[in-house]
Amino acid sequence: MKKTLIVAGLGLALVIGGSYAIFSYKGDKTEAATTTKQVTTQQVPKVSQAELDKAAKDFYQIESDQNGDDFFYYSMITIALQKLEFKGEENYHIPFSVEVKRIQFDRANLQYLKNKAVELKASEPYQKILDKWLKGDFSNFENDYLTIRNIKDTNPPSPSPVQKVRTAEEEQKYIEHFFGNEGLQINIRDWQ
Repeated sequence: MKKTLIVAGLGLALVIGGSYAIFSYKGDKTEAATTTKQVTTQQVPKVSQAELDKAAKDFYQIESDQNGDDFFYYSMITIALQKLEFKGEENYHIPFSVEVKRIQFDRANLQYLKNKAVELKASEPYQKILDKWLKGDFSNFENDYLTIRNIKDTNPPSPSPVQKVRTAEEEQKYIEHFFGNEGLQINIRDWQ
């Protein structure tokens, strides 16, 4: 086990594994406080082979039209539509864009993309964002979307077309609209 010693100002911290002790010097007396870092893990639903096979079918058209990193670019933009509302959007139609097949933002689709990213050695930004999303971390989701979008943009980035990140209720309406009750059940199973 590797031991690390950190010295800062008048205090000393000794880090050993996941525990650490902080020593502070006060005159002729040293006080010690020990804390153990608690790590909580969330049970992540397993993705079945049948779900991965369905995901392969969902992404088939994009995969047949796009090669390499372009596949991840278009696939991740497509699934991000579930979580984002765009400026001027009406009834889920995004102005000045072609209609695309909507693909649900669920664990099976994310796992499929991650498996492909590893297999095809996708660029690091795609892999990092997929890892983040698979962990259920949707903080700064608009920034994730813009990072993906700006990978292909060789000019200075244009202003964000995103109006806002959808609320949970708005996202449920989106899911029901495109994926029905089955989609709602998948969303509950995967993220709640």
